Amino acid sequence: MPTELCGKRVLIVDDTPVNREIFQVLTKSWGLRPAEAADGLAALEALTQAQADQDPFDLAILDMQMPGMDGKTLGRAIKADPSLQATRLVMCTSLGQTGSDQQWEKIGFVAAITKPVRRQELYEVLEAAIAGRKPAIYSARTTLPLALDSSFSQARILVADDNITNQQVALGILKKLGLRAEVAANGLEVLQALKTIPYDLVLMDVQMPEMDGYEATRKIRDPQSRVHNHQVPIIAMTAHALSGDREKSLAAGMNDYITKPVEVAALVAALKKWLSPNAGSGPLLAGEPVAEAAAANHAESAVVFDRAGLMERVLDDEELVGVIMTAFLGDMPQQLQQLKLAVAAGDALAVESQAHQIKGAAATVGGIALSALAGVLEQAGRAGDLTVISARATEMDAQFEALKAAMNPAT
Repeated sequence: MPTELCGKRVLIVDDTPVNREIFQVLTKSWGLRPAEAADGLAALEALTQAQADQDPFDLAILDMQMPGMDGKTLGRAIKADPSLQATRLVMCTSLGQTGSDQQWEKIGFVAAITKPVRRQELYEVLEAAIAGRKPAIYSARTTLPLALDSSFSQARILVADDNITNQQVALGILKKLGLRAEVAANGLEVLQALKTIPYDLVLMDVQMPEMDGYEATRKIRDPQSRVHNHQVPIIAMTAHALSGDREKSLAAGMNDYITKPVEVAALVAALKKWLSPNAGSGPLLAGEPVAEAAAANHAESAVVFDRAGLMERVLDDEELVGVIMTAFLGDMPQQLQQLKLAVAAGDALAVESQAHQIKGAAATVGGIALSALAGVLEQAGRAGDLTVISARATEMDAQFEALKAAMNPAT
């Protein structure tokens, strides 16, 4: 039994039960005292309660990809609380979502490891974290260079997304990576664009009006359609990775998917894979999606504005942040008005669709609380629960005003 770890408390935060069980078994075998939480809000409650009980957690292992509040946002929230700052944080990411050592250290993480987790790697990381030193094992595995090969510079990308905020972010990131890109607002525009220009890759939002990403992909793959390249790589962009999304994307003929808000490292990994001369031509989605957990019922507990996350998403481009926020603040009142009309009409399906739009845009700009509340309404709309819709829709304006004030603190 390693004496360095014996008796130390560790909190395991992951929305997937099997992942929590794996960490429980491993940490118990080394003499640690593990506890678990299924989401960010539950984790904050557990950490606060442990402090009140005078038995604080020494360590917390945070999964990066969680609904409502991801691991990065949770890490910032922990480090922002003076009573929790001493908790040593370890990030657990999937390949394609990794970042640089400096990125994690800036937030306050002592290490980052990738899934599937190796037993020896986890042990060395936890031992180093407890000892207060930087682990020597993880750096090479988690650093994902952002630079694209110069041979990609002539690639032409089509971004298909009906959300103005998401369009601005995607175009801004691609421009900084040295790539040319244009936008389409729905599947019909995608088909028209591909008939005119031989694009090298399509970033395809799956939920769009008039024609969604799935239907557009099926038409692109149809040999009878008039697009230039029926096998153009198509990367789905999803606001959540539901258990059925992978199967639907495969069936439609998509090649891969990334989740929104788009993380630069994940986008770069997908671009490198599918712009490569050796890229395959058939559907081959990478990885497995995670199950979507219920949205937080207390959206007001989430972070109002994660400016650091937005800056990181656009590679610290202050000018682009200004453009994105202006577009978001100009577009959101109209989006909220459409939501109110759907609520007044008692149209649960329209509420689901409009709340999904708001959720994605808010998450992209770092409006965590507004995005979480929109997620509650989206799920209520999907379930046809008009009671929850009526009760929570009235909070949307206040959350938007709070986000606007956080974005413009001088006004």
